[in-house]
Amino acid sequence: MNQITIQRIINGKWAENCYIISSHSKALVIDPGGNFDVMCTYLESNSLTLSAIINTHGHFDHIVSVADLVKKYQCPFYLHSRDERLLKSANLYMSLFEGEEKIGIPVVNFYFDKIPSTLLIDGFEINVLFTPGHTEGSVCFLIGNHLFTGDTLLKNTIGRIDLPGANKEKLAGSLLMLSKLNGDFTVYPGHGDETTLAAELSFNKRFIELIA
Repeated sequence: MNQITIQRIINGKWAENCYIISSHSKALVIDPGGNFDVMCTYLESNSLTLSAIINTHGHFDHIVSVADLVKKYQCPFYLHSRDERLLKSANLYMSLFEGEEKIGIPVVNFYFDKIPSTLLIDGFEINVLFTPGHTEGSVCFLIGNHLFTGDTLLKNTIGRIDLPGANKEKLAGSLLMLSKLNGDFTVYPGHGDETTLAAELSFNKRFIELIA
């Protein structure tokens, strides 16, 4: 795979991380929260064609701009089918947590559990890892040595397990699987700063305790 550029855009009250992955003139967007205009400006100022939107999970703060991006760029949206109920309930949760205006609920074009776990999208090779626990349909993306973990694994902590659809035992199994990945991976979480898998295995107490 060609070398990629990764641009992080931090969104909203919950400081959600959206990532724009680009190579040559093509781009993927992971977890587009708010700041739709900022995403569009970045894509257009770098002459990038948006090939797809791929989401780690369906919580409202990660999907705010999906419908608008799909409409503007006519690109497909990927999500695990077990998070479709969360997706369709996004406005309910948004009203509970933020009380802001409603967002458009996008149609899912491809479900990760219905297609091969290794995706090839316009030159991007994406290994999709099923990592339930934070939500029923959470996934992580491995692109080269870049690991996009959504809210499964974050710097110095792990994903919340006090929200609907969360499960501590499933999250433990998912984190154990991540701990066994063979490679030197940079971790790009759904909130907070990037880190490395090696650093989290050494210093992240909640991660270490849960996989013990």
